[in-house]
Amino acid sequence: MLSEKKKVTKINESYVQEKEQEQARLQEAYTKKRRGLVRRLTALSAVGVIIAVIFTVLLVSQWSTLEAKKSERAELEAQLEDLKAEESRLQEEVQNYQDLDYIAEVARRDYYLTKPGETLFKVPDQSSD
Repeated sequence: MLSEKKKVTKINESYVQEKEQEQARLQEAYTKKRRGLVRRLTALSAVGVIIAVIFTVLLVSQWSTLEAKKSERAELEAQLEDLKAEESRLQEEVQNYQDLDYIAEVARRDYYLTKPGETLFKVPDQSSD
């Protein structure tokens, strides 16, 4: 029984031929649709990759600019601190120069000026030993 196969003969009618042609057309249309879909998806993926690369480049450049600005800000803040210290020193010096005792001390020390009847002796520094 296994060796006996049913033999099916093909009917050569126009209806069957039309259906086969219709099936072939549908298969061809499906293949074209699929090919078009693959092309569209490939093009869309390429555009997506290009956009991602552009945004990545922009992001990296913005990040490096931001880092440069941060380092410049840190340097400027350090410079500001130095300038504030110098300003306070200069303010103190201005106040000192308004004091007559300080002016007299500077005149004696730097210009060797003396009061009438006063003798000035300069003693060498002990750090030169």
